[in-house]
Amino acid sequence: MTDNWGFYERRAGGEQMRVLVNIGHRATAPLEGYTELLSVTVNLYPVRENTRNNRQFIIQLEELEAKLEHWLNGTADAVYVGRINAATRLEFYYYAKEGLTGGNAIRAWLDEHWPHRAQSYSKSDPEWEFYRFLMPSALEELFVHNAQMIYALIHKGDKIAEPRIVYHWLLFREAEDRVEMEELLQSEGYAIEKGKESKPEDDFPYPLVISKYEDVRLDTINARVRELYQLLDGRAGRYDGWGSTMRLSAAMRFRWYMKRRKEAVQSACRRLFMRGQSQPNQNQPGNR
Repeated sequence: MTDNWGFYERRAGGEQMRVLVNIGHRATAPLEGYTELLSVTVNLYPVRENTRNNRQFIIQLEELEAKLEHWLNGTADAVYVGRINAATRLEFYYYAKEGLTGGNAIRAWLDEHWPHRAQSYSKSDPEWEFYRFLMPSALEELFVHNAQMIYALIHKGDKIAEPRIVYHWLLFREAEDRVEMEELLQSEGYAIEKGKESKPEDDFPYPLVISKYEDVRLDTINARVRELYQLLDGRAGRYDGWGSTMRLSAAMRFRWYMKRRKEAVQSACRRLFMRGQSQPNQNQPGNR
């Protein structure tokens, strides 16, 4: 079983949810013998009321998540498949073999290890229907990709709140659909990037590159992708991703500059060394 966690946002029943799901089980679900769905729901109100700051709030929940997974895995060989984070609650979901972990055992563990309100339940779900509910839709798959890209930008030091030109790539089956979309997008304030490179595909031979000047925070990018995805609906088009230049802080720019300088010096030294190795050794017999 391979871990491949994906994060996305979903609107359901007037509620905004943040979903983390292990997509790695998609090809193999349902796992043989794992017929019991286990759930633990944490009420977030008392947790917030009893913590000094947001960092402590997050640390408490992360510690609960890690301890619960360790206990359920060791006790019932349970498989952690995902969680849902809503405004008032945090839900953890597992699959386990039937009869290995009852509701009373989970309740007793929570009473011992968690001081705030929490509920637990288990039910039979041999076909993993709830896991399939957690699986991202085609649009939500794009949100998963957005989260991965933005996490990578943050990790590299990008100041994601700073506006910059953000490019979006669209593909169309028919030239007429591309022309129609160009006109619509221009009326919506998008710039058409005629000179920007884009690779057509066999099934979608007509590419279109557009741009907006804005930040690359996750909420901003998800809203933009949702809008474009909906505009493409019914026009035989496909959304193919986005990209932008990075915005680094002064300290991070200096670090990157020094890193490039170091790499350039090392490369020059290697070239000099190789050049020296390729020259005949004047002290060897026969070279005089």
